[in-house]
Amino acid sequence: MKKRNPVLLLLISLLIFYNTSYYLDIRNSSYLYFGPSYDQVLEPGRNKISIEHDGINRIFWVETPSSYSPNHKYPVVVYYHYFGGSGTGTSMQAMVDEENFIGVYPNGIDNSWNSGAVSEDESSNQMDDYGFTIKMIDWLKTNTRIDENRIFAFGQSAGAMFLYEQVISRPHDFAAIGLVMGNYYDCEKSSVIIERCLEERPLNYPNQAVSILHIHGQMDNLVPFNGGPIGQSDDLYVNSVYDTITTLSENSMCNLEPRQDNFPNGVTRYKYSNCNDYREIIVYTIYSAGHGNFEEYLPPGIVGDGVITLMWDFFENNQKNKLFDLGL
Repeated sequence: MKKRNPVLLLLISLLIFYNTSYYLDIRNSSYLYFGPSYDQVLEPGRNKISIEHDGINRIFWVETPSSYSPNHKYPVVVYYHYFGGSGTGTSMQAMVDEENFIGVYPNGIDNSWNSGAVSEDESSNQMDDYGFTIKMIDWLKTNTRIDENRIFAFGQSAGAMFLYEQVISRPHDFAAIGLVMGNYYDCEKSSVIIERCLEERPLNYPNQAVSILHIHGQMDNLVPFNGGPIGQSDDLYVNSVYDTITTLSENSMCNLEPRQDNFPNGVTRYKYSNCNDYREIIVYTIYSAGHGNFEEYLPPGIVGDGVITLMWDFFENNQKNKLFDLGL
């Protein structure tokens, strides 16, 4: 009797399982899951978590779907608030329930983030928020079942500055990052010491492809769209959005010329495709918008002014390992 090839049988079984799972809706569920089980550390809805980092208790809030199960595999969206905001005051529960992901909202020290501008005047500029981010993601991996191909970050203003300066230029867990009203500092024009510049870190960490969505108002006079001093500062400058995105797209080996699409209310989208590892870089510019004034320009979303809806649509299309992911 002819022997059957066990490797071939295994491959056939996996293919059958993958195709069947589409109809049974089990690729992202706990059905037929044989991995480690997780204790019910998180409850459905809103959870307050405290972890120690650098001798300080750091707080982050975790919102889970109303149907939450600790053994279901969830995408994760980490939101970094603007200056003066907080994770405590942030909620995306309606979208978390609708789209079935986990929302994570950390609190910055003094309601801000360490964006790498070295200053002795503000304690937030001395915090290791990058290390806190790594520890927070590790906590999630330990205490619930998350989809490690679908960990995303989203920052506004000070939160976006932090992500640009302290995360994208270093190793991280994020498949895609959304940035609103933020940018890199201009190393040459800034008289303040910038950590990334001092350490000569590249804008994006080598050999770690990441998809980028950037949203910016062209009338922003706090973080200028065309580059220049931040607010009324005479010692802290940012790059232009064009220079930043051009450098990121070149480093990611994207198409040199983006596809341009025009929408109502002065909204233009520039899309760079064919980047390394199936990544993409997208920029939305809003001609008449200032710093944070998007409500009258973008279509309304499930949460807020439509920004989070744009973010989630982008995240859904930009997981890691796009080419081959069984989702088990």
